[in-house]
Amino acid sequence: MRRDSNRTKQIGSYILNQDRHRWLTLGVLTLLLVAAVDYAFAFKLQLTILYALPILMLTWASGRLLGAVLSVVVCSTWALIDIAAGRYLDQPKMLYWEWGVTLLGFLLLVLGLTALRRMVEEAHFQSRKDTLTGLVNKGGFYQVVGTEMEVCRRYHRTLSIAYIDCDNFKSVNDRYGHHVGDELLRVISKTMQRKLRSSDLPGRLGGDEFAVMLPETSAEACRMVVEMLQQRLLQEMAEHQWPVTFSIGIATFTRMPQSIEDMIRQADKLMYAVKNTSKGAIKQEVFAG
Repeated sequence: MRRDSNRTKQIGSYILNQDRHRWLTLGVLTLLLVAAVDYAFAFKLQLTILYALPILMLTWASGRLLGAVLSVVVCSTWALIDIAAGRYLDQPKMLYWEWGVTLLGFLLLVLGLTALRRMVEEAHFQSRKDTLTGLVNKGGFYQVVGTEMEVCRRYHRTLSIAYIDCDNFKSVNDRYGHHVGDELLRVISKTMQRKLRSSDLPGRLGGDEFAVMLPETSAEACRMVVEMLQQRLLQEMAEHQWPVTFSIGIATFTRMPQSIEDMIRQADKLMYAVKNTSKGAIKQEVFAG
């Protein structure tokens, strides 16, 4: 359950957070603009709803806590503007009343928007999830790797992709039936989720082909992680008496390629180099640009 929760946050938030800084900037500028117009024209009652705009923007970008804090700040801001403009001098209780009612309304907006964002993230995660194995599907894997590539390109970090193919998978399907083949794929998925680090992302790209993203990991450390995973997978196959081995290609990039397709293609080529020779082995190459 915790693993699924982490994946929901990781994958569902990626697409929503891509323009996070833009939403933050726009929200702050909108707040300043509304406050300036409110102060200049003294139309507080008409502009109260406009104060909701920056609150909604910043809540969407940064979450419920900032939205709640900002709601208090916004209500206090226009209350101070009222005081500075000399409004409600003879009715201070009315000012307190409107401050409380407006704050309550803003907090309800924050809670509603937070719930909506959580639902959108969950729906996005489900659309990127492989229904058989529970891993991310090809679309989800490409999305996360594409975003991680931009981070690695900006901060000059290393990124590795391990491409994994199940040798003799077809013979298991033919001999035992597709239901056993499906169970085999689920065993692979569960083993990956248990044995990989929380920073790594396993995904099913289709059929009996899997991939793992290993961010910020040296070539040597990446090799050790993948070897450990391969050994554990082989143990699982032996326990179930399935004649399956794993051909793996590891592409480690110290400099990011032009596209995610180029990155996956290199790992795929390394995997097929293994599959066309010895099978059940690991081939790794470091790409420095």
